[in-house]
Amino acid sequence: MNKVTFFLSLVYFLFFNSITAQNILHVATIGSDSSGNGSESNPYKTLQKAEQKVKAGDTVYVHTGTYRNSDFNDGDIWGGENLLKITANGTATNYITFKPFPGDVVILEFDATYGVLIKDSSYLIFEGFDIKGISDNITQTEADDAWGLYIDKNDGQVYNLEDEIGISYPNPSPYKRGDDIPKISKNLTKPSYFSGKGIVANNSHHIIIRNNIVRETPGSGIRSNGSDYVTIANNEVYNCTFYTTAGSGAVTVAEAKVIPENDLFEGVKIILEKNYIHHNENRMVSYASSKDFLHFVIDEGTGLFLTRNLTYNHGYIQISNNISSYNGASGIVVHFTERVIVEHNTVFKNGTTNDSSAGGIGINNTDKLTIRNNISYAEPNHWAIGTLANPNTSLTVANNLVYNEDGSESISRNISTGWTEENPLFEDSVNGDFSLKSTSPAIDNGSTDGTQTTDYFGNNRDTSPDIGAIEFGSVLGIKDEDKLDAIQMYPNPTKSLLNINIKDANLEKGKIEIFDISGRLIQSKLITKDWIQLDLKGPIGIYVIKIQNNNSIIIKKVVKQ
Repeated sequence: MNKVTFFLSLVYFLFFNSITAQNILHVATIGSDSSGNGSESNPYKTLQKAEQKVKAGDTVYVHTGTYRNSDFNDGDIWGGENLLKITANGTATNYITFKPFPGDVVILEFDATYGVLIKDSSYLIFEGFDIKGISDNITQTEADDAWGLYIDKNDGQVYNLEDEIGISYPNPSPYKRGDDIPKISKNLTKPSYFSGKGIVANNSHHIIIRNNIVRETPGSGIRSNGSDYVTIANNEVYNCTFYTTAGSGAVTVAEAKVIPENDLFEGVKIILEKNYIHHNENRMVSYASSKDFLHFVIDEGTGLFLTRNLTYNHGYIQISNNISSYNGASGIVVHFTERVIVEHNTVFKNGTTNDSSAGGIGINNTDKLTIRNNISYAEPNHWAIGTLANPNTSLTVANNLVYNEDGSESISRNISTGWTEENPLFEDSVNGDFSLKSTSPAIDNGSTDGTQTTDYFGNNRDTSPDIGAIEFGSVLGIKDEDKLDAIQMYPNPTKSLLNINIKDANLEKGKIEIFDISGRLIQSKLITKDWIQLDLKGPIGIYVIKIQNNNSIIIKKVVKQ
């Protein structure tokens, strides 16, 4: 190659890469979709405008504020504009990213069918947002009154199922609770106001949904439907699925399919990991429009839910290192799904509202399923591990720790091996701390066949892994006992301000990080003096303080009241 050719090639390379280089687009409540250009000084006003401009490799930074769908609070219960619909596509080497500007807090509040709909999209990261539905604005009476309302898609008219089946919901008379009540199968639309979903990936692939809070959505918090290569990780999902009449879990994977169609990879492709799923429940009797009967019970509101995935022909789904607690139905359910690994999860006191005795890890029509190294602690009169329906073939159950509190219900249902019944001894389960006490029977008793090298907090598991989501010592662990004693942290509990005195701990040139109980980093601060004051601005609950330098890592717990 001569010098001229080389020079032209270099110019072309630099020019091409400048075109394809990552761009940053900004969105702010004070911005403008008409005159803004997406720069930090002249941002767009809506996320949807940024989505229309985004290209492979771009990052959309959203600045502090509350963003709502354009017709928010207009009184329409049937639909409305989604807050954000993403159809953009990145590439395998240039993901598109939507996230808050560093240090900013962004709330996406919606009352439509979806808060964020990711449809026909690929190679996308969506992270760091607070997604808020409107369940806290809905009363049980309002939801009950709307229970049977639907629009018949054939004629566009509004009908009420109560009139057709002859009941006055929630009273099933002349039927009784638990009956199968005949109805007509119809192609219909239910009011979306009572079933809005937080983040949904539909017909998409290579999607990462991580580090979000999803709360108060009437329907599912996070859902993947007809998608592949989806990772749902490090999210907190709570107070969801209250008012939907559709079969929903707080985090749901449904009707997964191989994308692209010729993909034959048989490894793990869909991952649900390190999520904190709690206090989600269903308060309504659900019914499917396609069925000619409804079963008059409350049986939805599962924490982590795999359903109707027999459409998924290649690849595994993995549920690992999650905490699923105080949900209405089971903590984890695998339903009509094949090739699944469920391991190192902590499932605690689920089954809060459902009519059945299910409340732990349940399976129904599965094949090639592994349930390993999980803790399942059930409510009284609920079983901790079991089959909801058969067949369940090629089932592996190993090294699980199960327990229920002095109930009359058997600890398991049709799964007789692969578990030990004993109290796992959590540190403070009442306040959401599921780390293990030093006397816990879960310590060092996990199977070494597990695939997880880290725990819920991202800390390494050793060669004798513990059962459950949290490896002993990873939250309250200490790598230097004398330095731990030298750190003074007060007041604890605190209402807001936390003082940390590290004068005698020799932790110079280090940093302090604050995590919430879900493992999400809340704030980080360099150590520049012996005394530091932190403002815990988040909600009440347990926080983890991590103090470290090159030589030591000290981890402490603080409670905000």
